[in-house]
Amino acid sequence: MLESLLISYLDVQFVQSCALIAVMLSLRIFLVYLIKRNREILTEGRRHWITSVKNFSWLTIVFGLLAIWWPELKNFAFSIAAVTLALVIATKELILCFSGAMLRAGTGAFTIGDWIEVGPHQGEVIDYNMFSTTLQELDRSPNDYSFTGKIILIPNSLFLSESIKNMSFFKRYVFHRFSVVIESPLSVTDIQQWIMSEINHLSADFIEIARRYNAFIEKRTGVDVPGPEPRIMISTNEYAKRIITVIVFCPTEKAAELEGHITQGVLERVYQTGMPANPV
Repeated sequence: MLESLLISYLDVQFVQSCALIAVMLSLRIFLVYLIKRNREILTEGRRHWITSVKNFSWLTIVFGLLAIWWPELKNFAFSIAAVTLALVIATKELILCFSGAMLRAGTGAFTIGDWIEVGPHQGEVIDYNMFSTTLQELDRSPNDYSFTGKIILIPNSLFLSESIKNMSFFKRYVFHRFSVVIESPLSVTDIQQWIMSEINHLSADFIEIARRYNAFIEKRTGVDVPGPEPRIMISTNEYAKRIITVIVFCPTEKAAELEGHITQGVLERVYQTGMPANPV
């Protein structure tokens, strides 16, 4: 008699568990459908809502199952201690991933739409959950700030061993740095003046916005960052060649174009003098 009651009770718990999972997954699918509304391209706000719905549904399922099965779990408290130890050993990576998610949520290190760099990976955050974070990969080259088309799925455990660099401010404006190496006999002063003149000309349409955005970054971070004015530095290498290094604060999408224009102009002037030059 007791055995049949126990089996019946367990059957009820099993049915409740299945019903909870089915309801939450159905609700999640419905809410995600309402948010997407057949849109091919989602805004950052909609991606954020979709991620929140997914994470909330999983948390509800986990805590709901714990509530349903808690009476059974209490009856096997001593056995659970041994089982828990085995589970901790067997699911170490999952626990680390969950801990990494808690670290992200607790520190607010990034959110949907942010540009981040974690270890060897960098990209725009397009999704995250309790165990992993999905990035739209950004080009590693310092001369390009475009997407590679690759999707990176990184485990959240990586947040516990690698630093998280939030590069969201660079989505609009960036301190772009590049260098050109020229032979010593060539006059650097004339080229330096030409570079400064060209940068001032090319940045005339965005310099005021750049100044405001630079001030905004200082206010948000509380750090005294360099101003938006272009800077040119002259140095030499081990081969006694002169290195012209240019640092300009410009819109991210114009960085590669601006560098290409300046580099081409320097190379043309070097060619006119018959001296070799090498862009870095």
